[in-house]
Amino acid sequence: MKRIVFIILMFFLLISTTHALEECTPSEEYEKYMALSDEEKKNFIEPEYCKEIMYKEETDNFFVSLFNAVTNTISASMLDSSYNAVNDGLISTPQNQGTLGTCWAFSSISAVEANARKNNIGNYNLSEKHMIYSLLSAGYSDSAGKKGKYYTTNFNGGKVTYAASYFFNNYGQLLENEWTYTDQATQITNSAYKKGKKILNVSDFELSNVGSYSACTSSEITYIKKQIINHGSVQATMYIDNSLFKDSSNNYYISKTTDSNLPNHGISIVGWDDNISKTKFGASRNGAFIIKNSWGPSWSDDGYFYISYDDHFVCKNTATFSGVTKQTYENTYASADQIGVPTITFNGVLFTSAKFKKKSNSDYIENLVRVSYPVGADLKYYVYLVPDNNLTSNSNWILLKQGSSDVYGIKSVNISNQNITSNYFTIVVKYVTNSGASSSVFTMCNNVDETSQMDISSGLNYFATNMSNWADMKSIKIQNNTISCEPNIFAYTNNELIVADLFTDGNITINSITPYSNSVSNKKFTVSFNNNDVNTSLISYKITNSSGTNVTSSLTITPNYNTNKVVVESNGKVSGTFNFIIKYGTKEVKTTFNITESVSINNSSLLSVSGNNMFINLSNKETIIYKKLIDGLNIYNSNIQVLDKKGKSITNNNAVLTTNSKLKTNNKTYTIIIKGDVNCDGSITALDYIEVRKHIMGYKISDSGMLKASDLDNNDNISALDYISIRTIIMR
Repeated sequence: MKRIVFIILMFFLLISTTHALEECTPSEEYEKYMALSDEEKKNFIEPEYCKEIMYKEETDNFFVSLFNAVTNTISASMLDSSYNAVNDGLISTPQNQGTLGTCWAFSSISAVEANARKNNIGNYNLSEKHMIYSLLSAGYSDSAGKKGKYYTTNFNGGKVTYAASYFFNNYGQLLENEWTYTDQATQITNSAYKKGKKILNVSDFELSNVGSYSACTSSEITYIKKQIINHGSVQATMYIDNSLFKDSSNNYYISKTTDSNLPNHGISIVGWDDNISKTKFGASRNGAFIIKNSWGPSWSDDGYFYISYDDHFVCKNTATFSGVTKQTYENTYASADQIGVPTITFNGVLFTSAKFKKKSNSDYIENLVRVSYPVGADLKYYVYLVPDNNLTSNSNWILLKQGSSDVYGIKSVNISNQNITSNYFTIVVKYVTNSGASSSVFTMCNNVDETSQMDISSGLNYFATNMSNWADMKSIKIQNNTISCEPNIFAYTNNELIVADLFTDGNITINSITPYSNSVSNKKFTVSFNNNDVNTSLISYKITNSSGTNVTSSLTITPNYNTNKVVVESNGKVSGTFNFIIKYGTKEVKTTFNITESVSINNSSLLSVSGNNMFINLSNKETIIYKKLIDGLNIYNSNIQVLDKKGKSITNNNAVLTTNSKLKTNNKTYTIIIKGDVNCDGSITALDYIEVRKHIMGYKISDSGMLKASDLDNNDNISALDYISIRTIIMR
């Protein structure tokens, strides 16, 4: 297999203590933690407070054993001498890559699946085959292929950026049962390629511990432990040589660099054991990481093995994904087809820009909702939208995000209220290195790292060290060599409207308006007309409903005679079929349009809608109030009403919502389900997992809303895993 480095996942888990319904004495780990300085505490997660926990009202052996199992697995911290994320139900079953060099696909897919479990999004089994065929042009037997894909003859090896390219380019995904992996590099035609669906979205990618190969340092071990606690696992690489396993069961492994050794296998680190004897590895110190492999569950110890802390590869070039959500976008803009490598090193200031052509025609308005951009070590960054595409003057630049970075990767910023109305728009990222430091960011370049077949256009992507001297990235000189490059900048938009169908009367031609899709509301749309030497003072406008009643006052009409467009914006209180009438003198031109009711999520991982249910995910001691719910929604053209669980109307912005609250619109009623709030009091506490425990013991919950609140893994079955998930939320 070729040289590979790999990946993992998601949100930082902050474990806090809860003493409700408990009698306990402080644990040894907790006392050690409290002895640390405030600065040292930042590097650790607060461990479990209680040494022993007994519930006053609980005596049955089932509950005690279940509770002990829970506390033994979810109270992990970096102070623990051992931890295994498999025991927390975060790691999917090891799969078998077979004879192909596809460990990179299995490692990265496993990482995203684990992250989804970590964040209670669901237990997904994604298709590795879909990612392979989406990324590798050798999967296609015709010359058309997919533009700019890396070439490989037999899927033999991968790169750290493959999986990141797959998710940030929004190819979509398929489930394993929709395109099942086979141990053969079968070439297919473009028509046989299966288009992915919008299932999961990844926001951030991080590559850390970049450096030369050597045994793990203490800081690297601490960092990896922290990432396992926070994300469920860490993606890494190793040099695989079966002769280096130290026993017949293939459980213990250590390798050291030689002139010919390089990483050749992608793996996932899912835990550690500080006390495992060095004699099992032939190492100089005790301790090892627990590794998930991709050679199937029957290999070694159910598909897992140990790598010593003295291994020269496992701690270097580790990576994570984070921000895995169900958020999807209608349009994806990518300045490059693949995420490259940190190619161009700079010191001081560097600007990179990517110019995108709007996918829709000039009659569309697209709402920019997210930008993803590369970052590097030891730098500050500033991300801008340039709506007029003017790079030499920043007077119209809109700052979207600023921050700092100490790792290589791709970060994202969510955006609101930025409409793209012109045919082109530009994203600029400005980098400033820390004093005395040099840095670099991911850039896709031809003739670098097997990317010579990439098709790069001129006039779209530029770089500069100052705003007055921009150079086209189609032709970059580095050490007397000329290469063609593209920045790894991504933009994501949702559509606002579409205009179609001509209606003509004399000097005025009007375009009628229809929704972009049946699921998208028109809160704003544009009417285009031809103005052939007409007297604009004679033009007037009126809007009537299907009954002929004048409702003009319910909408805002803004004409622009320079562009011959009229923008009509709804106040969000009307829906149905309407007549738009332009009157010129005594002549009238009329067309109809629809405003549909819509309730959708406003770029939030807190909320999701499925059927007649609105699901809300909370953390420990968190509640959702009326205002927070409304702010998290896009509600167009609908009179809404929020009711408490007893059916009483809620209007107070600070009123706490609970499971079985209702959100009513003109046409639909949603039942609010707060995941984990089983007893319908609006928060997640020990009382909720007691309700789940009783259900498991036979005292069945009959209320459908309470059942949905109990089902945290979304498998329509209330089990001990749901109990553990609620307990995990409480311990955060």
